[in-house]
Amino acid sequence: MTSRSAEGAAPQASAEALWSGLDEAWQAAFRQAWEAFCSGNIAVGACATDAAGTVVHASRNRVADRDGPRGEIFGSALAHAEVNVLARLRFGQARELVLTTTLEPCLQCSAAIRLGPVSAVRFAGADPLWAGCHDFGRLSPREAARPPVERDGPRPDELGAFGTLIARFWHHGARTEAFLRSHGESGILALIERLRAGGITSKLVEMEVDQALAFLWPELRAMARAPDASPPTVAGIQPAGG
Repeated sequence: MTSRSAEGAAPQASAEALWSGLDEAWQAAFRQAWEAFCSGNIAVGACATDAAGTVVHASRNRVADRDGPRGEIFGSALAHAEVNVLARLRFGQARELVLTTTLEPCLQCSAAIRLGPVSAVRFAGADPLWAGCHDFGRLSPREAARPPVERDGPRPDELGAFGTLIARFWHHGARTEAFLRSHGESGILALIERLRAGGITSKLVEMEVDQALAFLWPELRAMARAPDASPPTVAGIQPAGG
């Protein structure tokens, strides 16, 4: 399907213009993702909104946390952003909420979305690790007969690149990184190596999410225009090994 996020998602003149033009749900999800980033978790955030666009609940990844809000999961492989949002929603309510998340949902989260009161999901960053995992219609006749959850993503703009980039700061392991490199993310992983080598990660955690978006803007613009290319070097950062 054609992504609604693609409509009007042409490259923006500035990070400020992009951020100020986002709706409440996108901003809430990315604030949660940035909190996850700064707290040493996988940088993914999500929120659920009602038909009026009002945020019902927002949460983040908590896999590395030792505590968390009542009703949410923490310190577990299950403690993903989307699951923590859905865990706070009342059982049995109508399937009319929209779930907005900063990264393409994984298999677990796609299943939770399928079971939750969600009619549509919007996601910013693409994730080749989980592409296609939302298609539960192939699993059983019952699932094939049910209306699918509408999907809107990934965003083809700088925000989509940002969503993927910040999630990749987590150390996924050699096998997973090899898979990501073979599926078009060599440039993203190389940029993260340069950011770490230049000591920029510690500076990023001192920023607010919109400030980090602005700081990384040249690299995000390059990623949005040519996703498989290696982004330019951030000002003041030398390539790893240089």
